[in-house]
Amino acid sequence: MTPEQEHELARLMAASQRGDQAAYETLLVGLGQIVFLYVRRRVGTAHWVDDVVQEVLLSIHRARHTWNPERPFAPWFYAVLQSRLVDAIRRNRRTAGREEPMDATPPVVSPAAAEAATIAKSDLALAMRRLSPAQRLAIERLRLDELSVKEVARETGWSESNVKVLAHRGYVVLRRFLSGMGYGG
Repeated sequence: MTPEQEHELARLMAASQRGDQAAYETLLVGLGQIVFLYVRRRVGTAHWVDDVVQEVLLSIHRARHTWNPERPFAPWFYAVLQSRLVDAIRRNRRTAGREEPMDATPPVVSPAAAEAATIAKSDLALAMRRLSPAQRLAIERLRLDELSVKEVARETGWSESNVKVLAHRGYVVLRRFLSGMGYGG
């Protein structure tokens, strides 16, 4: 922060302490940019940089009454900033071994791919209706519910061999029906 920036930020902070809402909004925008650059220089492109910016601005909001306009602004500001940054680094070190960060943007699905997936689900539902109730149950419990053959046999009272035969015959019916609709062969 240059001496000119510090002087301007101190002026805005003093005005905001007196209730000037416009000065306060301008102050937060200016501080947000400084915080963002400061944190990025220290932690790179960590996925939590924006979280630290928000935490610092919130801390400044809560503690703004503690700044004395007769004292320099930068040391007070950087003390708040450094404290929140250290907290964030500690928190992220603790969780880094246990959690995987989520991607900021979800994968892009083209409308054509989404439509094709919907059509495929519809075709599979139609194919499943061609199965006998026992075949449908065996396949649903094995594939959709991810139960083992032994679990399906115990649940239905069928033998394990019967579960395997019903599922196999159901797969044959599905394969024939879906291949006739253009799904592989």
